[in-house]
Formats: sequence, structure tokens, C-alpha cells
Amino acid sequence: EVSARVLSQPSRSVAVTLALPSVAQSESLWDRHIPEKSYLFYDTKARYVGDRVTIVVTQSTGVDNREDRGMDKSTSASGILDFASAAGGGFGTQGAEAGLDFSATSNRKFEGGANYSANQAFNDRVTATVMDVLPNGSMVISASRTVRVAGEERTLVLTGVIRGLDIGPDNTINSRYISDLQLVYESSGPSQKFTRQGWLGRVTNKIWPF
Repeated sequence: EVSARVLSQPSRSVAVTLALPSVAQSESLWDRHIPEKSYLFYDTKARYVGDRVTIVVTQSTGVDNREDRGMDKSTSASGILDFASAAGGGFGTQGAEAGLDFSATSNRKFEGGANYSANQAFNDRVTATVMDVLPNGSMVISASRTVRVAGEERTLVLTGVIRGLDIGPDNTINSRYISDLQLVYESSGPSQKFTRQGWLGRVTNKIWPF
């Protein structure tokens, strides 16, 4: 910056003042931005380590197995043997006759049947955290939740691998789209004493040979 100043007429001299340029301090407009609101065309789906995604747990298992078996075997055998002979001469007459008759019958029959049916269903919602992002873009998630009410404790642990394409617009994903899914649901409390078989009964079931 250069400025000039004219002095009084008698001196008729011009003084020139040189000023060094000042350093301006600038600040970024995005230092304190919120990533979810930074881009107009950017949704809130989980993408990076530490992001959250809601898991809609819908697990149902139905097994209906039936087996019928029947076997029937019968055998029979019979035989007849006749033998007769006669001889005559001057001194006398001889004769002989023999007969053999036998029969055998055998019959075996077996019938068996088995029928097994089981239905299980589990519905819940839990929020998981992205623990790692694989090279192909899939995300490793983990979730754990423990709820304790009136002495009853319920613990839900879920781990697996998800794809970003399977996450819905509301940042939720159904559990049937999770690969390598491991779902553990445990409960403890006074009700377990009434709904769980005692230790003696469990030991008997293991060693009972029939």
C-alpha cells in the first residue's frame, strides 16, 4: 500500500509513506459443519466406522418333519417225500413203506412313524454400530443391549456383515439381509426357575439310555 502526502507550499516537497501489507486471517465456513447436513443430496445412511444403523430383527423358524416306514416279509416252505418197496421170494414176502411231509411258514412285519413340528418367532429392534468397513464396502456391525426390569434381565447381542445397498432410506435394515448373523438372546431372573428344567432333570436327559 503506497500513500502520498503533499506538504506546505514553501517547502514544495513531497513525502511518500510506504506501508507494509497487513496479514489477513481467514476462517473456513465448514470447520463446524454437521456432516449429515453438509450436502443437499447426501442421505443419512451408515457408511463409515462409528456410524449407527437400526436393525429390525425378524426371525422366524418353522420345521415340519414327518417320516413313515413299513416293512413286511413272509416266507413259506413245504415238502413231501414218499418211499415204498416190496420183495417176494420162495421163503417169504417183504415190504416197506416210508413217508415224509413237512411245511414251514414265517412272517415278519414292522411299522414305524415319526412326526416332528416346531415353530419359533422373534421380533425386536436394536441399533448397531459399524465396527469396520471391508474392502468391498460391506460393513461389520455389532450391537448389544441389556434391559433389567423388576429383577428380570434381558440381554440381546447381535453381530454380522451388511451391505450399504440393503439399508433403507430411514437407515434401517432387516435381519434377514445380514450375512454371518449371530444372534444371542439370554434372560435371567426369577421366572427362569419356573420355565427352565432343573439340573437333575437335565442330567437325567443326558444319561438316560431309553
